[in-house]
Amino acid sequence: MNLGAALLAITLPRMIVFVLALARVGGLFMVAPILGSRTAPVRVRAAVAFFLALAMLPAIPAEAATAIAVDAGPIRLFAALSLEVAIGFTVGTVAQFVFGGVQMAGQLAGIQMGVGLSNLIDPQTQEHVTALAQWQNLLALLVFLAVDGHHLLIRAIAESFTLVPIGGGFPTTDGLGRVLVLAGSIFVIALRVAAPIIVMLLLINGAMAVLAKLIPQLNVFVVSFPLHVGVGLLMLAASQPFTVRLLETSFAEMSTTLAGIMRAMH
Repeated sequence: MNLGAALLAITLPRMIVFVLALARVGGLFMVAPILGSRTAPVRVRAAVAFFLALAMLPAIPAEAATAIAVDAGPIRLFAALSLEVAIGFTVGTVAQFVFGGVQMAGQLAGIQMGVGLSNLIDPQTQEHVTALAQWQNLLALLVFLAVDGHHLLIRAIAESFTLVPIGGGFPTTDGLGRVLVLAGSIFVIALRVAAPIIVMLLLINGAMAVLAKLIPQLNVFVVSFPLHVGVGLLMLAASQPFTVRLLETSFAEMSTTLAGIMRAMH
């Protein structure tokens, strides 16, 4: 059977299921790290999402097509499409929480070091961030690729068709509560990553305050600025192994976290 005959053999219920599956995968490609990068052309991302949904189609239970085809009205189809996009969007957003925490850590540390005025445009978010935040974000991307985080997201969206069947999921209170708890982890990750730099700079500020009292002729502002930058960069280099291990642990726990959220939505 050639490709044309195979496409003609697709029934309407199966086509509806494919469109809903594409909506779920498309929701992932809106916000997911790497997969939803704005540096990639929209056509490329759309094509990858299309073929990825096509590859996942055989894994979707056949009874899902029958259940949806029984009442395939416009209102139900629109509601199902919105729900599928929300599920894929949730999977991508959970992965972005780690990157949000790392970028916030870079912002906090950069402002404390005195380099907050030198802002760059992050190609991922199109926002103004400090050079230190951009460095931390690039480090997180490298670790994400090193631990096959993009494959983990694709596997999670594929498994979600089993945990949350097409048209069978609904954002329950438990599922939304878990997402909100994970959103709070942004601040935890930010503090853990930026803590070495912030604590050291706080000690330096205390020492400079004592010196200003002991030596009134000392120009604290002129001395402290290069000291803040130098010590901050040294602490940044010294804390990189800790940051890498923290990111590896966070990305490794992502699979279990996503599975728990999917189960809570069913």
